[in-house]
Amino acid sequence: MEIITLASSSAGNAYIIRNSKSVILLEAGLKKPLLVTRMLKHGILLSNLNGCFVTHQHGDHSITAPIVSTYTTVYASKETLRAARINGNRQIINAWEEVRIDSIRGTEFSVWAFPVEHDCPGSYGFIVYDYESNERLLFINDSKYIEYNFKDYTFSHIMIECNHNEEILLENADERAKRTANAHMSLRTTLLTLSGLNLSKTKAIYLMHLSDGNSNEDLMLESVAKQTGKPVAACQKDGGVRWYGSGIR
Repeated sequence: MEIITLASSSAGNAYIIRNSKSVILLEAGLKKPLLVTRMLKHGILLSNLNGCFVTHQHGDHSITAPIVSTYTTVYASKETLRAARINGNRQIINAWEEVRIDSIRGTEFSVWAFPVEHDCPGSYGFIVYDYESNERLLFINDSKYIEYNFKDYTFSHIMIECNHNEEILLENADERAKRTANAHMSLRTTLLTLSGLNLSKTKAIYLMHLSDGNSNEDLMLESVAKQTGKPVAACQKDGGVRWYGSGIR
């Protein structure tokens, strides 16, 4: 399983998950010219996509989903499909129902959606299983917290929101800060969520959706790395990742 960050912030989110046979897009929160340009850097066209999964209706996750739906099927909750005006190739995902991404060789990926706590209806996280590598990804973007116990599962990769540091948010206590606190994971919540997971087979943890004005990336990377003992990367606003103890790549 290869994971590529195209964008990660409140300005836009888009992530590629691929193996040697199939490519899926998680989130379509970049405008088409930028999405196409960043995909091309990795040798991917919109027509190469085997599916697109959108967590919720907000524009930084769904703005180009209507266009993407003319190239491949967009999967999301009924609330997200309606609110984001996705009218092309689309499919409603119900919580905990398996969605299979097939090729002529058979099933390449299976995806399960699960409800998350955010400030709009029909918000989901995803579990993605790659049949080629036998790896499982846990993907949790915009969410205040996760109510499910995943201890019986192991994940090869974890992509999780780490939006803000509570101390910085308190210093910026305005209406936007209140909304952030009630809709997004703080570093403390991210650490608590990770402490409840079985990390025995986890190869890497990716921190997503860091707030421009309310996050300390260095502290987030260090805190998660020290607690988990795993390689940790921060997904960057303009694409790529920065690994703890290393640079952006």
